[in-house]
Amino acid sequence: MNFRLCSAVNPRWCLKLLLFLVALFEGAPAFAMNYSLQNGILKLDDLPVLLGLPAAFTVVADDSGTGVFLRMSVSKSGSYIQSSLGEIAGLRRFTGCNRYEPFWMRPEAGTTHAEVQAETQWLLAETGSGECVMLVPLLDGVFRFALGGSPAGLKLTGETGDPFTTGTGGIALFVATGRDPYQLAAAGARAVAARLGTTRLRRDKPLPDFADRFGWCTWDAFYREVSADKVRAGLESFAKGGVEPRFLILDDGWQSTKVESTGEERLSSLAPNDRFGGDLSTTVRLAKKEFKIRTFLVWHALNGYWGGVDNGELPGYEVQDVARSYGPGILQHEPRLNVEYWGPLAGLVPAGQIGRFMDDYHRRLQAQGVDGVKVDNQAVIESLASGQGGRVALTRAYRKALETSVAVHFAGRLINCMSSGMETYYGAPLSNLIRTSTDFWPTRPETHGLHLYCNAQVGMWFGEFMQPDWDMFQSGHAMGAFHAAGRAVSGGPVYVSDKIDGHNFALLRKLVLSDGSVLRADQPGRPTRDCLFADVTREPVLLKIFNYNSDCAVIGLFNANYHAAEAARVAIAGTVSPADAPDLAGDEFAAFAQQANRVWRSRRTDREPMQLAEGGWEIVSYAPVDHGVAVLGLADKLNGTGAIMAKGWHVDGAYAITLRDGGEVVVWTEKPPQTVVADDCAITFTHDAATGRLSFTLPATGPKTVLLRW
Repeated sequence: MNFRLCSAVNPRWCLKLLLFLVALFEGAPAFAMNYSLQNGILKLDDLPVLLGLPAAFTVVADDSGTGVFLRMSVSKSGSYIQSSLGEIAGLRRFTGCNRYEPFWMRPEAGTTHAEVQAETQWLLAETGSGECVMLVPLLDGVFRFALGGSPAGLKLTGETGDPFTTGTGGIALFVATGRDPYQLAAAGARAVAARLGTTRLRRDKPLPDFADRFGWCTWDAFYREVSADKVRAGLESFAKGGVEPRFLILDDGWQSTKVESTGEERLSSLAPNDRFGGDLSTTVRLAKKEFKIRTFLVWHALNGYWGGVDNGELPGYEVQDVARSYGPGILQHEPRLNVEYWGPLAGLVPAGQIGRFMDDYHRRLQAQGVDGVKVDNQAVIESLASGQGGRVALTRAYRKALETSVAVHFAGRLINCMSSGMETYYGAPLSNLIRTSTDFWPTRPETHGLHLYCNAQVGMWFGEFMQPDWDMFQSGHAMGAFHAAGRAVSGGPVYVSDKIDGHNFALLRKLVLSDGSVLRADQPGRPTRDCLFADVTREPVLLKIFNYNSDCAVIGLFNANYHAAEAARVAIAGTVSPADAPDLAGDEFAAFAQQANRVWRSRRTDREPMQLAEGGWEIVSYAPVDHGVAVLGLADKLNGTGAIMAKGWHVDGAYAITLRDGGEVVVWTEKPPQTVVADDCAITFTHDAATGRLSFTLPATGPKTVLLRW
């Protein structure tokens, strides 16, 4: 930049130009950054963003230049504070994520401020001008903030979860605007992470190694009646069909527990129960030596068990009896939470002892051969914070203890679960895998479309901080293929909870390679722009989820509606296009539809019609055309382009393709090749001149390299 020239003009515009260039260089969206708050109106330059802001709010600059932070201050100190927030200027429609119970979020969509639910932790609005406005409540000091709505506009609440821990406010909200919601989320997450200083972004943290392998969880197979014998029988069942898991989650039911006189069930020993002979070593050895399990994970609750830890049976951790006390926002959704479910009391290991407790527990598990943990019930901690310094401090202590111990004993192998409070996402500098929806429910048909919708929508913002895990499912279930397609585009791990002899091996082979690995896409699966602001479980709009495999895109399409009466079920029409994946580079592509088994050529802006019956699905893969060739990968895998390891033209005129495994290979070619060669052997192939589809089959025995010659 010519700084001599810059000094002769308006320095404010020079600063904006400099920030533009920095943002461009770093790959961040180049938003204008001149926010101001005057007379209750928050503006970006001359564009109103929020109207009717009360005097409780002041502006705090965002050092990244992406948006602006708002500080909330009230006159009276308290453990629960609240203020109106005014209205989003020109609100047309919104989407967001609210906690309808402590442990999980669900998507919300609407057109009025009154429809914004209590405990909303992220809100994205589309305005009449075409701009998107993103509102992100934050953690600051002793407070955790959340959004809600009313006919009068938005409101913001802050709570400590402890009547003895009070304050008057803090930096409560991040606000940013932009045309591209995906760039807005990515840049906003960087700004929020930098401000908080307590977490790292997903892309800056490694995933645990088991995430790329096929897995089995014992939960839906056995629920709490799991035993060593049942684990063996379950693994034998997979072996009979030739698709075997490489990681195993021993879920709830293996621990030693005790029912208290007050009704709750607490952890009574660090040793397993009698169904495992008080030791997991034999089961772990069996799984690894006889059944190809490489990673053995076990379940436990963050607080020991659903009702905590029994002080009499496990002395030395200074366990305290604490009454559950969830805040008003959660109780607005679930009024019974403080007295029902797992009992009104819990045995709490205090903050000063939780590090030692985790270390003791995980060290014993590691000695028995356990490789990692799935840690459940995490959001219970906010309800146990009375007299403990508040929910923010207590949860931070628990998360530090958990992540530190998992790093020491299990090399970071952790699935966070029932942990959708923002304290988890904004307090996870080490862990990077989190369940983002409530369970797969085999007997609740109304939940299946919602399950996929929820995971994709939560991934829009929270997927910037941790990789969403879309949960297990059952391959033999009537909706097994629907869920399998969702997992194929999710970017998360793929694991099932099949019962003994309850497998659909043909479906599993569409997900799992011969070495037991899976074709995991590159990023969290997110909704496409044309369904982002719709409630796809109720509106006649297809749920479309996009993801990437290197320079290719994969798009899942789902009819996520549910009607109990068959007569009410209708097909939904829509379209699919390369433009649905906003970061897909190129102008010319070949496309492959998994269910239809169809190949076609597509320009970037072309839209292919699709129609799906209720509960129906399709996956479309797009590969860029490179001088007459586009590699679509393995047609017999749901995420076929995920199998491509390398591709490109050689100097001798041959086109080389390296795949992670064999199977039915599909390539689009403008002209049919003369030969297809693999392992120095000519391969029989077919070429359809009308569609350009080149097909051939390779044995599924590991990585394969193929040469196409003209």
